[in-house]
Amino acid sequence: MVIWGMQFSPSESEVPELDRALDELKRLAKELTGRLGFRASFSRVLAVLSDYPCMARCLIELKPGPREPVDQYYLERHEFVRKLLLDALRLRLLEEGFKVSLKAENRDECGKGDIDLEYTHLGVTVSVNSFRIRVEVKGGVRFPIAQLLRYLLDVDAVVLCLAGRGEAVTLTRNDAKQLIELLLRTITAKLKLLIEGDEARIPGPWCHGCPLECQYAKPLTNHRPDLDCEFVATLKNWRRAIEQTVEHVIDLLKRVKKAPEAYISSCSDEVN
Repeated sequence: MVIWGMQFSPSESEVPELDRALDELKRLAKELTGRLGFRASFSRVLAVLSDYPCMARCLIELKPGPREPVDQYYLERHEFVRKLLLDALRLRLLEEGFKVSLKAENRDECGKGDIDLEYTHLGVTVSVNSFRIRVEVKGGVRFPIAQLLRYLLDVDAVVLCLAGRGEAVTLTRNDAKQLIELLLRTITAKLKLLIEGDEARIPGPWCHGCPLECQYAKPLTNHRPDLDCEFVATLKNWRRAIEQTVEHVIDLLKRVKKAPEAYISSCSDEVN
């Protein structure tokens, strides 16, 4: 609890349900990796168990080892958009007079975002410390739902910059609280099954690129980008996506500044 800048230790009844759920997940993740004899970050455990229904694939992905190579074309496209967006965002924040902390590739408890913002200039009468926004850049048209839900465990709102589509969208924790609740329950149950020795092999699209020696495993398909379609044709969308993303962030900050307690509460209601 925070009152006039002073912190007090909350009683057990005041600890949010989301915090309790995450504490249980961390305990189970530590137990699993301890039994298997290797280390894996909590964010890695969340990502793997939310991305793969196959329990055997989950186990192999959690173990240390080589990862799939990153396509340099997509990496360069992503970096260009992110750097330009970061510059555009900082210039607009200065223009609007917002005192905001900006970080790129900030490694947080449940994931690492492209750009993280923390607005702390809320005044002494506000009962919260800050409002956190994560900006995620996708150069193509993919909509990474599970990734966004994991990010909302770290921040109050996520703004997704879809460069390939020329669009941006904002998702708050309260918008997705029912899905977050289901995701956490599912990951918790899967962790318990893995601890009990469940190594069920469930075939599906996730079999492509699987390192397991398995009858369902398939080689990863090498994708050669069509530069006319994936680069030239989408260039016109990048500026629009960047500008829309900046507007989404500024709109969020203006709402927080206008009515901080009410708006932060509406964005970050406890996940029950």
